[in-house]
Amino acid sequence: MAEFLYSFPLLTFLMEIRLSRPCIEDPTRYIAECHLGKRLVMEKLCDVLKQAGAKDLKCSIKLGVARFELDGRSVMLYQSGRVDIRRISNVGEAQGVMGQITSMVKEAFSDISS
Repeated sequence: MAEFLYSFPLLTFLMEIRLSRPCIEDPTRYIAECHLGKRLVMEKLCDVLKQAGAKDLKCSIKLGVARFELDGRSVMLYQSGRVDIRRISNVGEAQGVMGQITSMVKEAFSDISS
């Protein structure tokens, strides 16, 4: 497990990234489990991801989950702020992808910490 400090204007949080288990599709790659430190407002998240042109987007407000492809990786975002990224090779790569995701969805952060 690795921890990283992310800072955006008016937003700073500590993010833990853990490589949990190998991917079924490719055993040389892993599933990274992360947490944004903030809950997500699903209505906003779905709109933000649509506007960003997220590839193969599936978003369920009722279930509190969004799934999309980002640079050949499958990303799942949960209303709780949990993030799962499939097809990651190491923690450094996961950190870079989390930076991209955080930039994409920061408008959907809730005022409530998770």
